Amino acid sequence: MTQKFLQAVFKPPQAIRGGIPICFPQVMFSSSGNLERHGFARNKFWTVDTNPPPLPTSSAVKSYVDLILKPTPEDLKNWPHSEVRVEGLETWDYLDNLKDGQRFTEQGDALTFESEKIDRVYVGIPTKIAIIDHEKKRTLVMRKDGLPDAVVWNPWNRKAKSIPDFGDNDYKHTLCVGAANIEKPITLKPGEEWTGRLELSLVASSYCSGQLDPQKVLQGL
Repeated sequence: MTQKFLQAVFKPPQAIRGGIPICFPQVMFSSSGNLERHGFARNKFWTVDTNPPPLPTSSAVKSYVDLILKPTPEDLKNWPHSEVRVEGLETWDYLDNLKDGQRFTEQGDALTFESEKIDRVYVGIPTKIAIIDHEKKRTLVMRKDGLPDAVVWNPWNRKAKSIPDFGDNDYKHTLCVGAANIEKPITLKPGEEWTGRLELSLVASSYCSGQLDPQKVLQGL
């Protein structure tokens, strides 16, 4: 094996024989057949982040390096997915407006936007939701009171083309996550009061250095 490592080819698209392989986004053949068996991340040139966020003062790690892989136009043709994910909705029920409001349970560990329109109402969810933006290395935390539900919407390409004031490609840069009270409307009698509150916090963060741990973000703010 040592001899093979010495003869490794350090030139894309040939994967390097040895080291730590990064298999993304898959380890098997994709259904479309456009992606390589072990993904495209392991045979690309990565860059070092020259301005990473500092580690927490409580961290035992004293030195680290952030490596960044920026997609090329060719990568985006084969993997045209969003850089954003929503944490905090896993295992919760939602009403799917694309299926006549049928009730389902979120099965994924995070909500991502990859291939189709999403129009959902997540009901009775926790008071905090984290919207993670990998590309811009930031996390948007939504904290709410008196608003038990949340609307999550992205039109995707087909719907985007039918909206007059919406650019054909604007769906790639659009995500609606809004606090609401939908499943059980508020009914007030004369003299009664109701209060709803929504707080948005922007947290600079880097996924590679561990600053973008959604559970820590949700628990710490």
